[in-house]
Amino acid sequence: MTSKGLPSRFGRIGNMIAGRLGDAHLAGVVRGAAFVMGIRVAGAAIALLSQVLLARWMGAFEYGIFVYVWVWVVILGIVVPMGFGTSVLRFIPEYRTREKWRRLSGVLKASFGIVAAIGAAASLAGLGLLWAFSNNIESYYLWPLAVALICVPGFALMDWQEGAARAFGWVNLAYVPNYIVRPLAIVAVAGGTLFFTGSATGLQVTFGALGATFATMLAQRYLLARRVSATVPAAKPVFHVKHWVAISAPLVLVEGLFLLLTNTDIVLLGYFVEPDDIAIYFAATRIANLMAFIQFSVAALAVPKFAELHSAGKHSELQTFVHGSIQWIFWPTLAAGIFLLLAGEFALGLFGENFGTGYPLLYLLMAGFLARAATGSTEYLLNMTGNQNAVAWTYGVAAVGNLALNFLLVPSFGLTGAAAATAISIVGSTFCLAVVVQRRLGITAFVLAGPIRRSLTALRIA
Repeated sequence: MTSKGLPSRFGRIGNMIAGRLGDAHLAGVVRGAAFVMGIRVAGAAIALLSQVLLARWMGAFEYGIFVYVWVWVVILGIVVPMGFGTSVLRFIPEYRTREKWRRLSGVLKASFGIVAAIGAAASLAGLGLLWAFSNNIESYYLWPLAVALICVPGFALMDWQEGAARAFGWVNLAYVPNYIVRPLAIVAVAGGTLFFTGSATGLQVTFGALGATFATMLAQRYLLARRVSATVPAAKPVFHVKHWVAISAPLVLVEGLFLLLTNTDIVLLGYFVEPDDIAIYFAATRIANLMAFIQFSVAALAVPKFAELHSAGKHSELQTFVHGSIQWIFWPTLAAGIFLLLAGEFALGLFGENFGTGYPLLYLLMAGFLARAATGSTEYLLNMTGNQNAVAWTYGVAAVGNLALNFLLVPSFGLTGAAAATAISIVGSTFCLAVVVQRRLGITAFVLAGPIRRSLTALRIA
């Protein structure tokens, strides 16, 4: 089945399922989420295949170098947009609904310019730090890191463009370039390099990733600009930069801390183990990450509904919606986890010789995804209801704890220690967020909340 046909097939399944749901809010989300899930499934398959091919073509050592520097691109590329990749999801629908075309034009131009400027500044600052501390960095990382830092502005702009396209409801334009086109382009460049030169080093593939990122970003930018001009009436932009930055800045703190929480293991492994081991660990994380696309798909459509129901004061409907969305996240995620554990050893073996040694890591890495699925999208629920500071504090404490656990466990237990540190931190932060949701919103965010409430009610009656 083609990647184009897969989303449409999921969309039809979503319509069929949604028709049987009693909650109209949840039905709409499931319909949309099914389509997003189709894109994410296609993207996940392409991403996994591309990583397998890269690992086989490059060998564990060079592949480890590439994935290590690419993690830095991901971290910086998501932090650099200063929260605008998320805040446009609020600004664009609000200005469109109220027909404030001048403000809409202003936020689109200003936020794009801010992200581009900060991206360039971050890239230059990173290159300066790399030069200053070059004596303390392994020589085989230096040039790949330099090229990766040049890639950061392009990655950051793609993150912003994804948010803007989502805000307009253009799902294909939001997700296809990031999750399908760019991975395929990187693999194509790596394959071409291997074919013409007989090798594919970490530096060569990082150069390929640089070209693929900027080419995809520019194409996405062109298509986005065309759609905006065809949809939004032309208007002289009005700029409220202070207001937009004030709303966006706290969001980057939350996103940055969560990225630190989930990527500290790979970053620190670069100081304790060889690139070969990093390659094995990264391959295990790619397998475990397949569990996350279900939660991502539901959350992509559920987030605006959280804000809508909360602002309307519909507490009981919000509780019902939250509980229903958790059901649609947890049980498919659990099934996906069981399947991945059964197929995990085989899947890791596809990456190459010795990658199968990473199979035990899957149990630890998947624990975090399962815990998050059991409580749903609590961080988004809190962000959309004005409680983003609580999320930032929770992720901040968890990130510091994760850092400490990695320093404590990795020297003695290696890859297993890194996986354990990340799992403990994610499970702990997930539990804390669920408690905050209960105390601040009076919403029970747990997959078994319904049966537990019914049991307690039965006991009280008895």
